[in-house]
Amino acid sequence: MNKIGKNLAYQSSYQVLKILMPLITVPIVSHSLGSTGVGQYAFANSIAQYFVLITALGLPLYGTREIARMGDDKQLLSKKFWTLEGFSILLTGIILICYFAVGLMFHLGTIYFIQSLLVFGSGLDVSWFFMGTEDFKNITLVNFLLQIASFLLIVTQINSSQDLIKYTIILTTISVLNSTSLWYFLRRKIYFIRPEFIEMWHALKASAVLFIPQVAILLYTNLNKTMLGTLGNKTFVGIFSNALLVTTVFITLIASIDTVLMPHATRLFSQNKHGEGYAMIQRVLNFEAYFTIAIAAGIIAITDKLIPWFFGSSFMDMKIVLPILSLLVVVIPGGMSISRQYLIPQNRIKEYNSSVYLGAIISIVMNFMLIPPLGVLGAAIVSVVVETLIWLIRLWDFWKNTHLGYAKWQFLMNILTGIIMVVVIKWLTSDMTATPATTIIQILIGAVVYIFITTILKVNPILPLLIEVKGKMSSKE
Repeated sequence: MNKIGKNLAYQSSYQVLKILMPLITVPIVSHSLGSTGVGQYAFANSIAQYFVLITALGLPLYGTREIARMGDDKQLLSKKFWTLEGFSILLTGIILICYFAVGLMFHLGTIYFIQSLLVFGSGLDVSWFFMGTEDFKNITLVNFLLQIASFLLIVTQINSSQDLIKYTIILTTISVLNSTSLWYFLRRKIYFIRPEFIEMWHALKASAVLFIPQVAILLYTNLNKTMLGTLGNKTFVGIFSNALLVTTVFITLIASIDTVLMPHATRLFSQNKHGEGYAMIQRVLNFEAYFTIAIAAGIIAITDKLIPWFFGSSFMDMKIVLPILSLLVVVIPGGMSISRQYLIPQNRIKEYNSSVYLGAIISIVMNFMLIPPLGVLGAAIVSVVVETLIWLIRLWDFWKNTHLGYAKWQFLMNILTGIIMVVVIKWLTSDMTATPATTIIQILIGAVVYIFITTILKVNPILPLLIEVKGKMSSKE
């Protein structure tokens, strides 16, 4: 297996682990800490993430690119590493002082101060070096071991609402170890070279250019939690965070398609094979839509029976929020596909940033308008509106320049089938109790109904793909 294939295998296996772990730990944490405990953690974390972002200052992207340019020259790698990490360490010290000052000024509490370690870990995170040298093995190994350690600690140590501080320590410590443990693998790759201040300053300015878009992204993905905790209450934050986590699991799964295809799209466009690249993107969009519409409809259908046994009685308000946020499963992967396979490979960063900035501005305005009167429902509506707008802007840009997009008939029929699936599931399982067995039955009913109807209507993209693969295998024989 070549280097790219190995890196893909490492990353794919880790993504699978990231998807499976929450499915086991979320019920344990939700039942033990309740919506208030989960909300207290999520609120403090939402504030900590602003400081974590400032500490990183675009270095993960900038550092990866700069290290990749150094090749295998140990001296060049060492000089570049210490220049980049030198300014990161200095910046971390300044940000930590600000972090504690804000915590003391606004009396943010123990959970917040424990998470100061996240800022420390961000400053010492050198994963960008290993990404730049295409060494994904060590990153994946560390991530795997720490994810398993986190899982074991949560399962054995988190038992009641009194364990909130313990839960915070576990997650924060694992996160810091995730960053700092990679230093062990640096010893054979570089040696110490004292960085020049002027070079660190130039690197800081160059890294900051990539920082602004990330601020915008954080504003429309994280601000709602902060505002919910400030304008509403911590219980709202817990309900919103867990509802968002359900959708994130599926979005992460679908997004792995883009991770695999982005290098291929970049290669096609660099070879001026634009027609082939555009056709591939359209095919991916239709393929993704088939699954994401089914998943969104499935979440809507099973919410009532899922929440009581999976999350617990303190999260019953999720019955209203989760169906709304389920729409994110459709629009976020769609927007990500266009940006990762179309905008970024063609270096259309300006267009990519424009949608991000607009999303951030609208998110801030709408959150102030809707959270005070509607609470967690308002935050959910804002998330869906903003992500849908970003998706439509990128879709319009793609269509305007290529006259390609989703297959309208397939998209509409998939939506219609999804609606039928929701009705059938709710009708057949309305008298069943909220248990794991009921959820499994609902999922099976939904899968059968969705696949059967889309196949009859000839809007199932899996069948043409299977026929194509079968044809290729037959021709080889």
